[in-house]
Amino acid sequence: MDNPEQKAIKEKGAALRLRLSNTWQNFRERMHHKHRIVVMDTDTFKETFSAELTGVNIFTYVGITVIVMLILASLLIAFTPLRGLVPGFIKPELREETIRNARTIDSLELVIDQHEQHIRIIQDVINGKTITTAESSPTESVDDQEIVYRRSRADSLLRVKVEKRQKEQQAKNKNKRKK
Repeated sequence: MDNPEQKAIKEKGAALRLRLSNTWQNFRERMHHKHRIVVMDTDTFKETFSAELTGVNIFTYVGITVIVMLILASLLIAFTPLRGLVPGFIKPELREETIRNARTIDSLELVIDQHEQHIRIIQDVINGKTITTAESSPTESVDDQEIVYRRSRADSLLRVKVEKRQKEQQAKNKNKRKK
């Protein structure tokens, strides 16, 4: 019941699978063939080293060697001063020095602003302009502990009236709930 197109597609698929299977089989066979590695002295042709390896062994040894080298390189960078060469890594001493320098710069900018303002005020005095107290001391701040809060008599009377109304309102609400 298959039409000729579907039959051709199935045959092509089967041929492709067979070819891939053969390729995979050939690769597996080549990986298991034994190869001999020999190191010889060129003058005497004396064999100094000999090893019999398969493709799987070579692949395994190379893989293990690469992994070990990566681990050793990571440990070397992590636990030696070489980590300072890694982009994005900042030494703790350098970070503290940067913070200290930023604070020093901020305080120096404040001092420079105060000196510039002082010079402007002196120039205004020399030119005969009047100086207001706000211009003379904009950087001075008022300490909250120096402010004394005092209640006036009117404030105290207002507080008493508000508290009395609140108590009356609460009493009305209680009576409504009881009913």
